[in-house]
Amino acid sequence: MKRPRPALIAALASIALLQSSCALLRGREPDREVVIDLSTTRAEAVRRTIATFREQGYKIRESLTSGANPETEPFRHRDDADAVFRAAITGSGQASRVVFSGTYRRRQLGGLMHGDERPVRNSDDPVERELWARLTNLGVMLRDTR
Repeated sequence: MKRPRPALIAALASIALLQSSCALLRGREPDREVVIDLSTTRAEAVRRTIATFREQGYKIRESLTSGANPETEPFRHRDDADAVFRAAITGSGQASRVVFSGTYRRRQLGGLMHGDERPVRNSDDPVERELWARLTNLGVMLRDTR
């Protein structure tokens, strides 16, 4: 039986180290949700969330779940995309959590066509970055609403 050569072992160790360092350089997945914890009842969190959407100029889509999971009507972001923001509200007693998220579709051919639906993320893409700023602004406004 042959013994492994030290050079072979060193080469394999270097490859393993290189792969793990490349994984670290890629970074983590961009954020897709804005989470706000409130020290209020779930019913009050629903009221405040809907009020925050309306104060920021968004129209709420009416549905059977629009109370616990309000969703905006699709809105145009500049002339680049059509987007929808959502809030998932959970809670019990005197604590609640509101999770804001959103999706968008890029407009193509002057709005005659749309691309695939994508989540709003905290990324380097200019459209996503602007939509993310609008989404985080909802969180800031909700936190400051009484």
